[in-house]
This record gives sequence, structure tokens and C-alpha cells, in this order.
Amino acid sequence: MAQKWSLQGNWINSCSCEVGCPCLFYSDPTKGYCDGIDAFHIVKGTYGKVKLDGLNAVMAGKSPGNFWKGNWTAALYLDERANKEQREALETVMGGKVGGAPAMLASLIGTMKGLKYVPIKIDVKKHSVEVPNILEYQIEPTEGANKKKPIVVSNHPLEPAVGPINEGKGSKAWYKDYGLSFDNKGKDGNWADFKFSGP
Repeated sequence: MAQKWSLQGNWINSCSCEVGCPCLFYSDPTKGYCDGIDAFHIVKGTYGKVKLDGLNAVMAGKSPGNFWKGNWTAALYLDERANKEQREALETVMGGKVGGAPAMLASLIGTMKGLKYVPIKIDVKKHSVEVPNILEYQIEPTEGANKKKPIVVSNHPLEPAVGPINEGKGSKAWYKDYGLSFDNKGKDGNWADFKFSGP
């Protein structure tokens, strides 16, 4: 039986679209497809009595067309620091088995290439993510009118689970694993707070 769970923390994304993510407006990706990476740093999290504070997760994927029409090819990477109980909890929650936003994302995946436990380095202040020899990206802010804060998108399709979303672009952004590879340098990047819960 599913346990009650909640996660809150920081989300950092990189994708192959031009800056100003079309999926936030239900539009088609700028290249006709989307290569994306989504990282989640859990500041505070529980699955039943299992604490997940400080752990990380990353999903990489390719959407062959509109983000919302699904049929993604994806892979999931979870924090190697997690103990046995935490691993079971992360697989259950981030695998989309117990509702919430992860279940919505899982419903869009047509082919899951695999799951690996790996070292995941996330620097929230620098908006950077690294899984050695698999992926690395860093997002630089896209300045808004006042030149002090990034452009922000609110009331988008992923709220209230994620957002408001800060816009930026990748100063570096690459992925290579499971026969998939892409380079999103100079392309869209976003970051925001997230708050997921279920079932």
C-alpha cells in the first residue's frame, strides 16, 4: 500500500529549445523534438517514515514532438548515497508509482531506458548539475527588463507543483548515455522551487 509522501526542493532543467520554453505554453518544441534533462534536489522529503532530505534525482529524455503528447524515451538517475529504504522510496516516488507530479511525467514516457544509482552533484546557487561521464549542465539567467532578475514565467502548466519558473540558457549542457547523446549549450534552461506530494 502506498505511503503518504512529500518532496520539496530545487528543480533545474536544460532542453534543446530556443530560450523561452515552448512547452510552458503548450506549443511545439522549436526543433520539432525536445532533448531535456531535469534535476531535483530534495531539501525536505519523506515517504512514510523514510526521510529523503538532501538526496538528488535526475531524469534525461527525448520527446519526439510536442512535450505534452508523450512517447518520450527517458532514463532515470538516483542518488548513490541513498540507503536501501531510501532507494526503494525514491524509485517508488520518482518512478511515478504513487501519484503527484512524478506520475504525470511518467505517463508521458513511452520507453524507459533504465535506472542507475550514481553520484549526482547539484549546486543550487550556480544552477549546475553533474553526473560524472553522463551529463553536465549549468544555466545562466536571462535578464529581464530591470537587468537584476531573470525573466519569470508564472501560471504555467506545471504550477503549482513547480514554479514560478526562472528563464535562462545553458552555458554548457550535454548528455550521453543509453545510446542517446545531445548538446544543449546556448539553449533553454530553467530553474524553480518544486513541491510534490501524494498519493
